[in-house]
Amino acid sequence: MNKATHPILNTQKLVLSYDKIDIIHGLDITIPKGKITALIGPNGCGKSTLLRGMARLLKPRGGSVYLDGHALQQLPNKDIAKRLGILPQGPVAPEGLTVRELVAQGRYPHQNFFQQWSKKDEQAIKEAMTMTNTLTFADRPLESLSGGQRQRAWIAMTLAQETEIFLLDEPTTFLDLSHQIDVMDLLIDLNVSRGATIVVVLHDLNQAARYADYLIVMKAGRVYAEGEPRNVMTSRTIKDVFELENQVITDPVSGTPLCIPLGRHKLEALAH
Repeated sequence: MNKATHPILNTQKLVLSYDKIDIIHGLDITIPKGKITALIGPNGCGKSTLLRGMARLLKPRGGSVYLDGHALQQLPNKDIAKRLGILPQGPVAPEGLTVRELVAQGRYPHQNFFQQWSKKDEQAIKEAMTMTNTLTFADRPLESLSGGQRQRAWIAMTLAQETEIFLLDEPTTFLDLSHQIDVMDLLIDLNVSRGATIVVVLHDLNQAARYADYLIVMKAGRVYAEGEPRNVMTSRTIKDVFELENQVITDPVSGTPLCIPLGRHKLEALAH
């Protein structure tokens, strides 16, 4: 099977369930290689469930997830961990673990009986912590940090894994606006410098449109629309998916679509 003929990550007729209730319904999607893809949609639409399925954290009830044409269920855990990094929602670490120790866990897929800790591991950890601005509190216990600092430490661990694919579930959660932008800029840097394929779940539609090359809009466990932001993020799509009156204009800075939500009171004022 020629690797070049297959998309890097795709699903075929994927069905994902919790407690025998289907959340994802027969999904066929292809993640563009070497691009940033954002999953957007209302709460409960299946964004996080899809991400967990693509990371093999949730076993499909039907269909499959494929990595370069090979079903994930057939690949060894360590092989997947070397190629695919996942940052889920609300990750938990053992009590007392320092930031440096957490980030070091990202190197475990690269360890084996013959090759233990190396200078390359140390360099990967330092680079990940530098990129996420976590070096200043490297020796502090994770539980002593603010929510934003903890999130940056978890992102550093994922970066230290040095995979070619990153799956991140709401990585800007708990972060103030400036740190949100730092994280999104970091994803751009990873994409440009490493050619990384990145899939990220985002709630902020305007961040998704500004930073992603490709949008997948989900509604009720299915894909409502997908494609480049300028073709996908339309007023009609947002109204149908989020049940929200809105206007979409062109961002004067980035040139990407910019959604302006219109609340009920604003609509009443405009009507008069």
